[in-house]
Amino acid sequence: MKKYILFASACLLSLNLFAQQDKPEKNYLPEEGDVTIGINAIPFLKYLGNCFSDAGNNTINSTDVGGVPSIGFPVAPGLQNPTISIFGKYFLTDQTALRLNVGIGIGSKTQRGYAPDDAALVADPLSVAQVEDSYKYRSTGFSLAAGYEWRRGGKRLQGFWGGQAVVAYSNSKHFFNYGNAITEINQTPSQTSTVWDNPVSGQTVPTLNPNIGNNSRLLQQNDGRSWTYGVGGFVGVEYYIAPKIAIGCEMSLNLLWTTEGKSLQKSERFNPDFNRVEENVRWSEPGGSAFHFGTENIGTSLYVAFSF
Repeated sequence: MKKYILFASACLLSLNLFAQQDKPEKNYLPEEGDVTIGINAIPFLKYLGNCFSDAGNNTINSTDVGGVPSIGFPVAPGLQNPTISIFGKYFLTDQTALRLNVGIGIGSKTQRGYAPDDAALVADPLSVAQVEDSYKYRSTGFSLAAGYEWRRGGKRLQGFWGGQAVVAYSNSKHFFNYGNAITEINQTPSQTSTVWDNPVSGQTVPTLNPNIGNNSRLLQQNDGRSWTYGVGGFVGVEYYIAPKIAIGCEMSLNLLWTTEGKSLQKSERFNPDFNRVEENVRWSEPGGSAFHFGTENIGTSLYVAFSF
């Protein structure tokens, strides 16, 4: 009986060893033909970190999630590329891939304030009627980084490096509306005492056009279009926590050149020489250019990636 038990145990052990040897090893790494997509993880890590603090700011900023391609003029302080940008890779071989990183930002903000109703005050000096003035800020932009990467490493840990080309665009406009119209009788109408703030810079936005005179008020201002071009290199590592799922970090070194176009202002005033209200359009800023070389990241810095 003992012999049969020993024989059966030996057979089971052999089958188990054979099954283990025959079991295919998990492939964690992306392969030729795979596509990888990923997203920057920094805003979410900030959120998780703030959950364990008493700072009271454990929220995800909507502008972070949307991405703000603020690579603009001047270059140096404008390199906060989209906090969350979408990136993708296509693997030409197991060790090489084409890369593309895209960030898009479109924003708009409107501020409103009350001003005395001048027409009502003429009819009744004790009138408390009000009209509404408004200021609207609108911005658009994008950033694009395309490159080629090489990879090497072991079963789960991969290092990569390569080169990329960078292009980015940004532009913003300001619109002003007034409740009191300019007329021959009321050439300098009342305006709201509310201070308009640029939502990006935080600076006060003036409504009078000093290029023409204090009796002229702004209707629209177009900031110069900003274009950034450059080339650079990158280096990073990825660790695959599960098959085709990785966490990674990356740093880039870029040579960038930015140009900013002229700024345009449109304003209105009463011209006593012709006894009429007229609009004026003129250049307000001549634009400029800037150069920068540094390690600020253009693209993702700490991210999670998925391959298919």
